[in-house]
Amino acid sequence: MKVDLKGKPLILACLLSCFFFSGCDALYRLLDKEGAEEKALVGDIIPFESNTTVEEIQSLLYLYGYNAGKIDGILGLRTRNAIEKFQKDNGLEPTRFADQGTWEKLSVFKENGLVVEGQLNARLVQSLLKEAGFDPGKIDGKIGAKTKEAVRAFQKAHKLKVDGKIGYQTLSQLALFLTEELQSD
Repeated sequence: MKVDLKGKPLILACLLSCFFFSGCDALYRLLDKEGAEEKALVGDIIPFESNTTVEEIQSLLYLYGYNAGKIDGILGLRTRNAIEKFQKDNGLEPTRFADQGTWEKLSVFKENGLVVEGQLNARLVQSLLKEAGFDPGKIDGKIGAKTKEAVRAFQKAHKLKVDGKIGYQTLSQLALFLTEELQSD
């Protein structure tokens, strides 16, 4: 099989110079943008070896109601499927890669205090429910029957899936009620 390189020497020269002067990473970024973004975010993925950033991604996906499988730090099929579903549900391009845009959406609730150390800040959720006009009962940091009832009423009022679970969409709506006073509590 003969390869015709007519008109392609400039492209070939660019690729070769990129490879020789910048290394494989530059070529990788050129050929696979999403994969390169994921590598920059999580580091090298070694098969069957746990990665702490992947573990955090899995934990956040689970917290938001996405089944990423076992939280083991391994970027397998279930985690990729959960990333894709999360991306679709949140208006991102469904690449199945943990790229920068996906990471920003996943970690937004860490920045505003709704997620602390990988766990839902139940006390803040209760305060936000109360601020929004839904009685969660005593603000004690425990998601009991009264809080779940308030969550369901909040979901119904905001045209969300009424399941009593505090997932990504419910947190997004609750975050609209955040004030500086509530964040510092």
